[in-house]
Amino acid sequence: MTQAAILTTAGGPLSIRDIDVAVPGPGEVAVDVQATGVCHSDVGVFSGELPAPLPLVLGHEGAGIVADVGEGVDGLAVGDHVVLSWLASCGTCYFCERGESHLCGRPRTMLGGHTMPDGSTRMSLDGDPVRQFCGLGSFAQRSVVPAGAAIPIAADIPMSSAALLGCGVLTGFGAAVNTGGVRVGDSVAIIGCGGVGLNAIQGARIAGATTIVAIDVHAERLALAAKLGATHTITAGEDVVRQVQKLTGRRGADVVVEVAGRQATVQQAVAMARRGGTAVLVGAAPGVGIDEVFNNVVMAGKVVKGCLYGSAHIKRDIPRLVDLYRSGSLILDELVTETFGFDAINDAVNYCAGENGARAVVVR
Repeated sequence: MTQAAILTTAGGPLSIRDIDVAVPGPGEVAVDVQATGVCHSDVGVFSGELPAPLPLVLGHEGAGIVADVGEGVDGLAVGDHVVLSWLASCGTCYFCERGESHLCGRPRTMLGGHTMPDGSTRMSLDGDPVRQFCGLGSFAQRSVVPAGAAIPIAADIPMSSAALLGCGVLTGFGAAVNTGGVRVGDSVAIIGCGGVGLNAIQGARIAGATTIVAIDVHAERLALAAKLGATHTITAGEDVVRQVQKLTGRRGADVVVEVAGRQATVQQAVAMARRGGTAVLVGAAPGVGIDEVFNNVVMAGKVVKGCLYGSAHIKRDIPRLVDLYRSGSLILDELVTETFGFDAINDAVNYCAGENGARAVVVR
């Protein structure tokens, strides 16, 4: 038995209850969650904006300690510190064999049904099943997950910082580096400087971009963007395309990363990319589209790329990010702008919903 914050009705609040967590089956591990970030996706389900089956334990950006190991699990042992990832690919399908594990179909079952890959859940309340958000459910003090979703890290990495690697950091960094292919000397614009956008800025900086323009409506986030590597900051508005063009020799940016997910910002992202440039769409919601494709994309020879999870290969990229953190290149600790105890998890969700800071992290 463990404690979990359960969503039973869209709009909340989350209810902290004692639930049963099954022992890990073959190919699974039990993880005692030590820290979990609150992500925009969690807030979307909490508010009812994103539909999901209920009851549900939210949370998909976590870190913890392996408490039990199921049959057939190699490379993980009780006591290991791990980052949780919602992209536990199969390793053998067409996409995995092409090095595109982020497109594997196996995690899509976890994402769509909020279950384990076989469609079941390891959590229950009074004998009734409780879904695990993205197959993880890290708003619980213990969760059982596929072994491939637990990536080992060194024990000296702070748990609150390590948790961010599981989603926000990996997605943002990967959007710039993996999907956008930012190169030395590039100009890059990032629209939306929350947890994902701030790490796209870091990715652009580490990749060698010389002009990095951060765009957001919140002064607090723009200030943090400057600390993380933005060379210019712009308050979001109708004239941002003109301002980015002015900063890039009237050409537009080589790479634009759009994280805000609104119709207007998607249009701006495509417009502010230079001819032949790349617009990376990370945050677009259902129903958001691109106007005048012929003039805005075809005639300008632009590339518009969708970005799922930073086009990441988790077993390669999470250790890489840990190395960058150790070297001082990747800033993590400063991204945790507020921490909450587990009993205050509703406050953490409200903090994120209010677009405060970079990331709220719930710690045990």
